[in-house]
Amino acid sequence: MLSYRIKELRKKRGDTLKVLAQKINYDFSNLSKIERGIHEPSLHLLKKIATVYKVDLNYFFETNQYSPEEQEFMRRLDLNSKDVKDYSLFLDGKELSESELDLAVEIIRKLRAAINHDS
Repeated sequence: MLSYRIKELRKKRGDTLKVLAQKINYDFSNLSKIERGIHEPSLHLLKKIATVYKVDLNYFFETNQYSPEEQEFMRRLDLNSKDVKDYSLFLDGKELSESELDLAVEIIRKLRAAINHDS
């Protein structure tokens, strides 16, 4: 997913791999491996690409596979609410347990804090 979003954005902006690598001061061959999904990009690298192309870091994690109504629902869903326990959330075909959901929320909070701290 990340590899696709990076490549999609780069092509949208009309850059070659070499040009983007130069703009972010990153090794061309490693960037190529990231775009092909061989390696995962670091958060630091994603920030550099987001800065160069003037997009929010969330761009790399957004998908448009949901209807506008579903997107609005997800945008407004408060994971702290008791209501979330009424939904069956799945990952890799398996339902998330309450402890897995709590862990996911904690990871997201720490990621947000790290992003906001570095900004």
